[in-house]
Amino acid sequence: MRSLIPSCALLCVLSAPLTAQITFCSESFDYPPGSSVHNQAGGTGWLNPWWSDPSGSSGMDVVSPGFDATGNKSQVVYEYEGAFRKPDGALAPSLLDGAKMGQDGAVLWISFTAVRPAGCMDQFGGISLYEQFVGEKLFIGSTWMSLGWGIGIPGTGDFPVAATSCDVLTELVARIDFLPGDERVRLYLNPSSPFPTTGEVLDMTVPDFRFDEVGLRSGGSTAVGAPFLGGYEFDALSLSEGTGTTYGSPYCTGDGSATCPCFAVFDLDVGCENSSGSGSGLTGSGNAQVSNDTFRLDIHGVPGAKPGLLVKGSNQVFNAVGDGFLCTGPQQRSHVQITNASGETSFTNFNAQPFGAVANTGGVPTYFQFWYRDPENSCGGGFNFSNAWDVTFLP
Repeated sequence: MRSLIPSCALLCVLSAPLTAQITFCSESFDYPPGSSVHNQAGGTGWLNPWWSDPSGSSGMDVVSPGFDATGNKSQVVYEYEGAFRKPDGALAPSLLDGAKMGQDGAVLWISFTAVRPAGCMDQFGGISLYEQFVGEKLFIGSTWMSLGWGIGIPGTGDFPVAATSCDVLTELVARIDFLPGDERVRLYLNPSSPFPTTGEVLDMTVPDFRFDEVGLRSGGSTAVGAPFLGGYEFDALSLSEGTGTTYGSPYCTGDGSATCPCFAVFDLDVGCENSSGSGSGLTGSGNAQVSNDTFRLDIHGVPGAKPGLLVKGSNQVFNAVGDGFLCTGPQQRSHVQITNASGETSFTNFNAQPFGAVANTGGVPTYFQFWYRDPENSCGGGFNFSNAWDVTFLP
């Protein structure tokens, strides 16, 4: 083993804000063309199948071809209806407030593609967020008679974006910051990245809300004296949790000034390269607070299906160990978790698991790092490390 004198790029805490997003719920409508969406249970991250059966008739059907690279798309076929489904909030713990989503301090991203197809005369179409059996809380899409895209706030009003057209296929991305009191909503149209940081076409506050159901809806043809010939079309729906700035900061990330024990140089923002050809990254998000712990550490870039654990310490160190660098000590170790096929896993509930009775102390810096097995092409013992994460839990 060897110890290196680290440069500032390796151990200095980075102050630039980072973003962290994880898609926990998605649907591409990969069902047989012509079938009803009702009772379909595909996609990922849902608690139940789609409900789309008003008055014994299908409210939304599957249409081919789709807008994205997989599956088909959906179209409303029963006016003022559509399809409704509950996301699995347990997959997005930073968002959960009881049994509903909308925890203060969390961020939700909603993305989908939509269009009012040729021949359709519907006067609105989009996605609604509901508190089930209570009511609609927010509408994202083409607001009533606007013929463009925007945001609708029940009880407040509609906010369309000028010079947009619902007759042009558009990707809509909404970012919702759940804050104490009113929430902040930003809308992006056809953004260049899945989680944009600039270019919003709306930035507004909406009344405080929680939700547990989404609905794809369309209607209004007959209200303006036109026949209903089919409604809006939707595809590529996804919900992601994330934060505008992560809780804590990375360290033990490199600028190439230190050479890793086995493979390439120490890469920026991740640990030493592993057998998958990349380094492993560790990122923190959620609410790092002893009295209200929703903090989460997410790991990516590990070879798939590998066992690993978190290492927790009270000091920053820097030692070449295995195929990488150990950057925290003295060590407390979590339970072992297996990464998924994509080399990802996460840890939550830091005041109980993953460190048993060793709870976090408010106001004291804490340092985390992910250790994982990687015997393929190893030169240092068959294991490696991610970058490290520095976080101070609030009381």
